[in-house]
Amino acid sequence: MKRTLVLLCILTLMLGCLPPAFAAEDDFPYICDTELLLTDEEWTTLERRAKVISEQFACAVYFVTVENYQDYGSGSIYEVAKNIYLEYDLGWGEEKSGVLLLLSMYDRDYTLIAYGYGNTAFTDYGKDYLSEQFLDDFADNDWAEGCQDYLATCGEMLKMAREGNPLDIGSRVRTWHIVVASIVLGFLLALVICNAWSRKCRKKTALNMEASNYLAPGGMDITLRDDQYSHTTQTRTKIERSSGSSGGTTIDSQGFSGKSGKF
Repeated sequence: MKRTLVLLCILTLMLGCLPPAFAAEDDFPYICDTELLLTDEEWTTLERRAKVISEQFACAVYFVTVENYQDYGSGSIYEVAKNIYLEYDLGWGEEKSGVLLLLSMYDRDYTLIAYGYGNTAFTDYGKDYLSEQFLDDFADNDWAEGCQDYLATCGEMLKMAREGNPLDIGSRVRTWHIVVASIVLGFLLALVICNAWSRKCRKKTALNMEASNYLAPGGMDITLRDDQYSHTTQTRTKIERSSGSSGGTTIDSQGFSGKSGKF
């Protein structure tokens, strides 16, 4: 099944001879791995995951691999990715909302583009964050893990956007593993504190019992010392904040936004 879709992807991208109806979200695979970087099992799992995310948030999530992007059009890899998106009518719904990650293996180039609602969910800052999640995997030629990280992060970012809080400057990704890690860390920290406090109490009790053995009845006289509190001196340093930073998404004349680089 995968190889059939791969061949279909190659013919579609190289020849551009199939009718536009082919590229509807139900027909064009979300994971178009023309370089066969993924095993059949990996492709099936990732394709299913991409479909679920796309349907859940009404924004198509694509991952495409090619040997050399220059074989698919002129211009930069960003321009080629836009041409692929437009020529094959990709995207979800009337707005053709989506995000597409294109890998070109010849010179290890990549581009990440967004369209429609994808521009809302994937801000300029968000694209930087998203790229950080998969670039380390691709640098190690771990294609399945990189694609998985890409899809998982897309899902989290789309969820944030649909809840009215797109990932941008000043916001944070609320991933389940961060929440779980925080809970576990908090529990362990509380356990350590309780254990330390218990040991301290036991030690203090033991010392008091030991000291009482050396005191004769009436043999201890404590003189009260009264220290008067005067004042506290505080030193405050002003933290300068940059006012030049701004968020949002930079959209070109064709309605796309994007980020490109090497992996």
